[in-house]
Amino acid sequence: MTPPRAYQPHRSKASLVILILLAFLLLAAAVALALSIPEQTVLPDATESVDLAAAAQLGFTCDATEAQRLYPFGQGIVKLTHNRLAFLSLDGSEVFAREIDMVSPYAVVGSSRLLAADRGGTSFAIIDETGPLTTGTREGRIVGAVFGPGNLLALVEDRHDSTGVVAIVDSTTGELQYECHFPESGYVLSVQFTPDGQSFDVALVNADGLSTRPVLKRFALDGEAVGQRILDVQGLYPVLNYDEGGQLVISSDSNVTGVDYATGQPRFSIDLPRIESLSDTASGLVVLAGERVSGKLGLYPLSGSGQMGLRTEVGEVATAPAVSGSLLALGSSTRVLVYDAKTQSLRLDANLAAEIVRLAFSDPKTLTVVTSTGVRRLTIQ
Repeated sequence: MTPPRAYQPHRSKASLVILILLAFLLLAAAVALALSIPEQTVLPDATESVDLAAAAQLGFTCDATEAQRLYPFGQGIVKLTHNRLAFLSLDGSEVFAREIDMVSPYAVVGSSRLLAADRGGTSFAIIDETGPLTTGTREGRIVGAVFGPGNLLALVEDRHDSTGVVAIVDSTTGELQYECHFPESGYVLSVQFTPDGQSFDVALVNADGLSTRPVLKRFALDGEAVGQRILDVQGLYPVLNYDEGGQLVISSDSNVTGVDYATGQPRFSIDLPRIESLSDTASGLVVLAGERVSGKLGLYPLSGSGQMGLRTEVGEVATAPAVSGSLLALGSSTRVLVYDAKTQSLRLDANLAAEIVRLAFSDPKTLTVVTSTGVRRLTIQ
């Protein structure tokens, strides 16, 4: 039976009141729920390791282009542009600066001094943390350099109509001490001072016919030639290093060879498809290499007898390693890895969530890291 028409409006009004009341209650519940939520919800960041939060300090921000111009040095950062060299503190403030004139500047960092050289020209500048030391020009382009004992600095120069020159200069004054020329021995690849600080070795390649053989020449610090070894192996061996006994170890992009300098004969030879670097730590040599031409790299401890230890995986790419005592640090994509050559294990694996450009030790257990978004300092626990 249909209710009388006279009662329908009253029922409609009652329904409307109920709907309004329900809506009010829902709104009140929503407000109460919102008030119960914290102002900021902090979620764990899967890209950063647990240790990083306590260990990392942000120095200053930069973009990816600027990061390529930054070099960790001592307790600060060196910024290189074609017309200016500036030493910055960790917060990015300028400590001192010097005008330079370089087409394509790059830096070679020593334990207490830094060389800025020009890939496209012949000028150079040398600084320490207290200020500029000297500037100058050379006859050829500086394509390699290494700091030696005392104030010595060895420069590898590429000169026109020359197989390369090693110039020994005073890193305080820039004054030339002497030059080593190699018109008959071959083309200069690199130079390295011996661990005893009494001499330096020069790596050359002799292209005789269809073969390329490595030549090693040794000089006393006064420039006198004291030895030469022509090795019976093939290829370019630009990397010179020394094992814990002071014996020479040379490396190409696919081979590591230990050299008995007394006899000039190989002590061991190890073939690897891809060799990125050979680093000298206080606990022995460490090879950064891959088991395939492409793919992941690994760190391998290398004994003086040529025995390789267990592999510690790194990643598909890696920056140039930095060494402090038994510790070796490098960047791999966004990760910073610190390997302990004494225990043959990782001491730190931190993901900075930004591409690692380069890094260096600022003291025995502290790293300064340049990333594509800024500068950070990491403490190794």
